Amino acid sequence: MSLRIERHLDLSSLSAEVAAVAPAAVARAGEHIRAVSVARTPVETGRLAGSAAVHLDHQDGDATASITYDGPYARYQHERLDLRHETGQAKFLESALLSEADTALEIIATDIRRAL
Repeated sequence: MSLRIERHLDLSSLSAEVAAVAPAAVARAGEHIRAVSVARTPVETGRLAGSAAVHLDHQDGDATASITYDGPYARYQHERLDLRHETGQAKFLESALLSEADTALEIIATDIRRAL
């Protein structure tokens, strides 16, 4: 005598739920990195730090956040390691991305878990 139990799992709704929450989760993660980078941005007038923005691109189930700083001197301030700043540092965005990557992933994971 044998016993057989079958269960069909329909994961299509699961992927739809993840796709629905992913853009907001990625945007929140990007906003976290933006906030940390702003705290590290060199400040003379505050214009550079105030120009930081998160841009969200999502299509076909993929979501991407990018963080930009406006102004002709953003790259100059970011890349020049020989500049000395009373407030802030060079590589303000890059260092925030590297130090906050795990936190950003956890933000995304938490939002997806909540949706499920």
